[in-house]
Amino acid sequence: MGLKKVLGKGVLMLTGYATVVASGFAIGVGGAAEAAGPMASLSYWVIGGLATLATAFVFSELATMFPKCGGIWEYTKQVFGKNHPVSFMLGWIYWFALLFGLNVELVSVGIYVHVLVPAIPQWVGSVVCSLVFLAVNRVGVKLSALVEAAFGVILIASSALFVVMGATMIDPTNYQPFAPYGTVEPFLQTLPYVVIAFCGFEVVATLTEESKNPTKDIPHALIGAAIFLTVLFGAFATVLYGLFPADGFADLGTDAPLIVVGGSLFGLAGIMWMTIHCFTGSMSTANGGVMGQTRVLYAMAREGWFPRSFSKLDENGTPTTALFVTAVSMILVSFLPIVTPDAWTLAGFLGVFGYGLCYMFACGLLIYLRVKRPNLERPFRCPLVPVIPAIGIVLYALAIAFSGIQVIVVGVVWCAAGVAYYYLVGRRSRAKYLAEQGSETVVSPRNAAAQPAAIVSE
Repeated sequence: MGLKKVLGKGVLMLTGYATVVASGFAIGVGGAAEAAGPMASLSYWVIGGLATLATAFVFSELATMFPKCGGIWEYTKQVFGKNHPVSFMLGWIYWFALLFGLNVELVSVGIYVHVLVPAIPQWVGSVVCSLVFLAVNRVGVKLSALVEAAFGVILIASSALFVVMGATMIDPTNYQPFAPYGTVEPFLQTLPYVVIAFCGFEVVATLTEESKNPTKDIPHALIGAAIFLTVLFGAFATVLYGLFPADGFADLGTDAPLIVVGGSLFGLAGIMWMTIHCFTGSMSTANGGVMGQTRVLYAMAREGWFPRSFSKLDENGTPTTALFVTAVSMILVSFLPIVTPDAWTLAGFLGVFGYGLCYMFACGLLIYLRVKRPNLERPFRCPLVPVIPAIGIVLYALAIAFSGIQVIVVGVVWCAAGVAYYYLVGRRSRAKYLAEQGSETVVSPRNAAAQPAAIVSE
């Protein structure tokens, strides 16, 4: 029994929206303002737009060429081969990106619950959110995707209303000085905040096997989400920065800047509105994180890299064991604020590290396949290759570089742990799987690294 093809274009597109419209923007917009002042709005229009559209085009081509649920891991193994350590590592890093880049929303859910009901500790709201979405995803992907789509509708309506109402209240003098802290360096310092706001929409590509018509619906969903998010975040940031004087941007550098804005503009009603808006966004991204993490674990276990139990499906077509492992990771993330007061920034920037590496590899893989395998069937073709993927590589590399040395060190340690797992556990697990399948392939460091790049399938 395989995954069920139950998702249409509309649900996929709303999933792409709802998975991203969350604290990556709702909280990160304050950090970007602290770094660059009103000029940060350009980062969302220019950097966010270019990077996200490049990613959408690249993933659209790759996902329709290789319509399986593993995402970047699936694409990488088509180039390096299934047993190569690089192929495993991309799956490992993508799982890391989903863990921190999406599950950081659990921290945000706890913040917003605490704002609404101060008597409830932050970690309690996060844990309850984890359990709720465990139950929703346990029922099956169709319900979880419909929940995601419902969140998307709410967020689109709320965001559009804020932009329209806020635009009538803008004071143009608030944009002066436009670059109070300088130009080049402050602009580059906004990159991690901007990138994390857009990261995660490519989770749609991990649902390829559950799409009714992946060759058309996946590109429409990815590119549509990229365009919409660029306009939404760009307009939202432009309006937001026009409502506060530049010397008041320090007030936006809080755990909940949009709630501060709502209270300043509309009083208690504004606080409640923005709290619900932010809460809904974080809930939607947490749900998208469950869907994405579960399917990456399922896809890798299906080919022997993780325990076989991770690839077992229940009567609803849900990879139950992988879902429960994801739930455990979510609950652990919920307790991050107890460990460090900078939990959101650390987890968010770690997501930038993971997503950035994955997106850079995806861009590189597309260029390689265009050069080395030009005759492969491509239901969708990324335009202006290699220019568009090269833009993505440069922007994501800069975002990682400006995330800070602590984030880079933790990311490198995670990569080292992945290498250790591959050589100590993963190879043996994969070899056992191949033996059970009757394959003659021998998985070892030597033959894995030497394996020629090939378009392979099992």
